[in-house]
Amino acid sequence: MKWRSITMVIAGLAVLTSAVLSINPGTPAAEAGASDERQTERRTRAFVTALEAKDQAAVVAMLDRNVELTVALSFSGEPEPAGRFAGETEVLGYLTGVFTNMAAIAFVDERVSVTSDGRTSFLQATGDFTTADGRPYRNVYVFRLDWHEGRLVRIEEYGNPITYCQTFGDPDC
Repeated sequence: MKWRSITMVIAGLAVLTSAVLSINPGTPAAEAGASDERQTERRTRAFVTALEAKDQAAVVAMLDRNVELTVALSFSGEPEPAGRFAGETEVLGYLTGVFTNMAAIAFVDERVSVTSDGRTSFLQATGDFTTADGRPYRNVYVFRLDWHEGRLVRIEEYGNPITYCQTFGDPDC
């Protein structure tokens, strides 16, 4: 009977541990047994969640201090990118601008793909945003996210520049 009680306690702890890790999959303990691809998918989804919540602290926690962000498609149709940001301060400045210009950020129809080594992920999604002045902003996105030791080292953002120009009327359009 004593062994049966101990076995029941161990089984209960295993179920509880599994439940806790599934609730908070970003913990190191949860990632210890996960494949590189799975860890990167979780990090990618956590990054999207942080963007949608406009959670600057969560975003900063995911960025390497030497991170680079490129807005790849220009507003003019020229081959050079619309923007390049180098280092945590510049990248965070860009993202803070996005947070300020958008009252609501939501990505829908998300598809995450991860390379077999887990170093790069791709997010395809439709943006269902609302601008700070209440207008709908619906763009399509592809993000390439390069990871090193659990942090973002490079972000490439691809969005339709025509949609951006029609909504914001940027002088560079």
